[in-house]
Amino acid sequence: MKKYLILFCLLVGLGLTANAQRSLYSFNYVVTAPTGNTADFIDVVSGRGFAFEYQKFISDHIAIGGEVGHSTIFKRTENELYTRETATLSGIQYRYQYSYPIMATGAYYHSFTDLIRPYVSLGIGTIANKRTIEMGMYRSEDTHWQFGFRPEIGTLIQPSDNVAFRIGAKYYGTLEGGGLEGQSNLSFNIGLVILNN
Repeated sequence: MKKYLILFCLLVGLGLTANAQRSLYSFNYVVTAPTGNTADFIDVVSGRGFAFEYQKFISDHIAIGGEVGHSTIFKRTENELYTRETATLSGIQYRYQYSYPIMATGAYYHSFTDLIRPYVSLGIGTIANKRTIEMGMYRSEDTHWQFGFRPEIGTLIQPSDNVAFRIGAKYYGTLEGGGLEGQSNLSFNIGLVILNN
């Protein structure tokens, strides 16, 4: 885990030490809808998430940067069987999945001067998925680091030179690894963007 945090700090540090003109900082509220294998474990939409993004424009339309975030999904289930090693239990379960994406990103913004600036983005990096199951006095908890990717489509609404609002949708996916099958979810983001022009 340390090497991923160091990698992200270096990425952000390089961006901050470079010329700060034409960069943006985005603080986003995240709503998560599980899909695929994630929905098999927890199939409930959750509004417990946030993301922070930094991007530096390397041309009028192209920006590179990084993203870190957190989302939590939760479900209460009844009369489900839970098997771990040689034990099988039945009862009320509380299931949690905490996801922590750490990604390098690239984005293309259609127009740099209009009020509405649609964009597409791609992120590649790692996602730590921490799964917890609680059942009575028993608790199972595992963290799985997986290779992750995420395409995004959205728009910036920029009423002034230094402030904008972000509306977007992302699809997070991971490859099987770390003892867990590939995970996926849709993420809907609303955020505040600070621009350095």
